[in-house]
Amino acid sequence: MNVNSIYLLFGLAVSLVLTYFIIKRMGKSGCITYGYVALLIVCINSMAIGSMFFMYSASHDIYSVITSGENYTSTVISFTSEEHHDSDDGSSYTMYTPTVRFITKDNRIIVRELDFSTSSMDVGDSYKVNYNIETNKVIVLGFTLAIKLVGAFIFCFIFSFLFVGIIMYAFNRDMKAYTALVSKIGFYFFVPFLMIGFNLLLIYGIFFGNTVPFWVTLLLIFFVFMLTLATFGYLKMMFLKGEPKMKQVSPGKWTGDWENKK
Repeated sequence: MNVNSIYLLFGLAVSLVLTYFIIKRMGKSGCITYGYVALLIVCINSMAIGSMFFMYSASHDIYSVITSGENYTSTVISFTSEEHHDSDDGSSYTMYTPTVRFITKDNRIIVRELDFSTSSMDVGDSYKVNYNIETNKVIVLGFTLAIKLVGAFIFCFIFSFLFVGIIMYAFNRDMKAYTALVSKIGFYFFVPFLMIGFNLLLIYGIFFGNTVPFWVTLLLIFFVFMLTLATFGYLKMMFLKGEPKMKQVSPGKWTGDWENKK
């Protein structure tokens, strides 16, 4: 039995144990309940572990770009296409994966298929890449690398909290303090991080991204301006009013407001 199989069996065993304790705390029974809860927990645990590996990979790429390798401008010499269909509205779209070519400082010609796809592409398009001769790894720079890091952080943040919450609930811990902590972290850190982080991504794309038409640059500048105003407004509200108090106004419906409006 290989290492991956051992990890898989261990993860399934942990998920089944958590399922048993969660069902016990809920006071429910029945095969359908067990199956539904077990499937939900397996999905959350898998996403939590996967997001951690994704975060490690993105962070390692950033570290590699900063500490090693050389930056080059590569040119698309060919691409492969894959047709995707949307079963909901019957539409279809095509995604293109580029193969690029660039010459290193020691005059080596590198041809490599990049690890992303996009909806539009032409031969001759350029992409900024980092190439490490020791590992023979090509990392795409610009907006693609930044999006990968931010996406990895978001998924890791969300699913790590869900994973911790499942463990606490399964072992009969008081969830009020936990939910209050999650609410505060989300309000005071996660939302501002998303707003500021996305704005920095847009600014990064304007100055260091790949070449785009002038009207796209103007559109990015407009979004940067609007998001900057929205961020300042959110931070002002956060420091002056603090976190809004949530109240249940009807079954399944909640609303938030401040007790002392300023």
